[in-house]
Amino acid sequence: MQEINTRQKKPFFIRLLIVIFLTVVCFFLGYSAYYLNSLQRFIATATSQHITVKTATNITPLLNQTNILLLGSDNDQKFTGNPLTQTMMVVHIDYAKKEIDMFSIPRDLWIRMPDRKNYGKIDQAAEYEGIPSAIKVVEQTFGISIDHYAWVGLYGFIKSINAIGGINLQVVHPVLDNSYPTDINSSNPYGYQRLDIQAGMQHMTGGEALQYVRSRHEDLIGDFGRTQRQRELLLAIKDTLFHSKSSLLKIPNIFNSLRGQIKTDVSPAFSLQLGIFLLRNKNIKIKQFTLSPPIYSSIGNSIDGQSIVVANASNSAKLITQIFGKNAGQVTFNNLLNVQGIAR
Repeated sequence: MQEINTRQKKPFFIRLLIVIFLTVVCFFLGYSAYYLNSLQRFIATATSQHITVKTATNITPLLNQTNILLLGSDNDQKFTGNPLTQTMMVVHIDYAKKEIDMFSIPRDLWIRMPDRKNYGKIDQAAEYEGIPSAIKVVEQTFGISIDHYAWVGLYGFIKSINAIGGINLQVVHPVLDNSYPTDINSSNPYGYQRLDIQAGMQHMTGGEALQYVRSRHEDLIGDFGRTQRQRELLLAIKDTLFHSKSSLLKIPNIFNSLRGQIKTDVSPAFSLQLGIFLLRNKNIKIKQFTLSPPIYSSIGNSIDGQSIVVANASNSAKLITQIFGKNAGQVTFNNLLNVQGIAR
């Protein structure tokens, strides 16, 4: 007598759905492993330089808040040693209030150098010890605690923008520069070219985005116009990366493109936490600040004839208090008062 098979075959479409489901799960697990592996390898490379900074005793981190110092340098063929920090920006994140403050520091701000008797422009601090002295000068001048930092050079900047397919940016004012340096991939690092970026919506490659945020010679408000453009670009990058969950798939490409081009102490865990925070708060309030004239500073000259930014100690302290708290404002006032510079 023929044995009856008690196991019934599942309908074809159910088996097909199971196969598709298992395929999607395997893809997801495989991509997650690739994503985390790329992130870990990137962080391991980027944090090869451990940064330890001895801060002032009256500087303490604030609860539920994070300060990230963003640094950018013209590390092209013209420079040897530690390049100047052409960009210094503190991104202040308040998780409880769901607010982000972007505080740009004028590169020509005239200050007393930490642990030294001499004065200088704040962008010169990195010449001494590189990133550690840049962190120290920001902490001690403004009385704030820098929790994390990220430094990127010219080539890393270009690669990061290209890795996400370029950037869409609304150019409010035309950017004209008759003396823009041709020091990227050029046989003459001291050459110049004419730059003309017209107003309107623009799709920019990495090289074009660098031109947009780096030019300053013909700007009516000089370096303050450039810092405004830098903040605009950061917001555009944020909108591109965190527009949707699917856009996060581009992040591993950024990690790969920036390997060896960036230095940071940001951990994989913090990166993921920050990404989740931004995704959950897409309409987060973002404010932009800088010590611009005529309220917070004046353009002046140093004793030796350099063109500098001389801060208004009282008004600058009020701004720092608004962003970072009362203690930071008091430290700022004490450090910027009676700085040896001559306002025009």
